[in-house]
Order: sequence, then structure tokens, then C-alpha cells
Amino acid sequence: ASMATRKDALMRLVAAGATASATLVTVVDSAQAMATIDVNNAMAREFTAFPGLYPTVATKIVNAAKEQPFTSKKEVYAVLNEIEQERLRQYDKSIIIAKPDKALQQFKTSQICKYECGSRTSNSYRDEQIKAVQAA
Repeated sequence: ASMATRKDALMRLVAAGATASATLVTVVDSAQAMATIDVNNAMAREFTAFPGLYPTVATKIVNAAKEQPFTSKKEVYAVLNEIEQERLRQYDKSIIIAKPDKALQQFKTSQICKYECGSRTSNSYRDEQIKAVQAA
């Protein structure tokens, strides 16, 4: 009876672990399923949410959308080579084709610049270094 009880307890633990793992996988899958990319209004860095797409695939899509906004997913895939198409295909459900929104694009650009274009400190430091080189 003791051996049967241990086996039963072990089976319950294994089942509980399997349920917890399945729940975790479901949460991760649903979180990834919610991520979307608006190809006509995206900045390249937004593609970092999709492993394998940044920087090459992202840059090609963003640059192509600037030249001629996409009207279909087929057009998005057309700007990529075969390997890049395969990488993008795994996120196909996440692709959104919306009309270009200049105000949204301008806002995104201003927010990126706010964090990545440098602060006054770094600009004044750079300016001091330039002056020092010019004076030498």
C-alpha cells in the first residue's frame, strides 16, 4: 500500500507540473499572438519584438513602405528574399496593413529621438571635443 501511495503521489506531482507547463506555454503563445506590426507605420526597431526580423527584414520593409505604402501582405513579402520571407511567415498573423499615418510616424520619430539623439550633456561634450581637435 505504501508503494502504491508513493506512486500515486508522484503521478499527481507529474500531472501538476505538466499542467503548470501547459499553462505557461499558453500564456507565452497568447502574449506573442497579441503582438502586431503595422508595416506602413512601423519603425525598424519595432520589429525587435519579432526575433529574426531585426535589422535586415525590418529595414527592407520600412524602407519599401516609405517609397510605396503596402496594400497587401503579398507586396510585403515581395520586397524580401526567400530566406527573409520564411522568417516573416512565422509572424504572418501579426502583420497589419494600415494606411500610412504621417502624424503617427512623426510622433514615433520624436519619441525615439528623445531617447537616442543625445542629451545636452553629450552634445556639449562632443562640441568641446571638436573644438579641442580644431585648436590642436
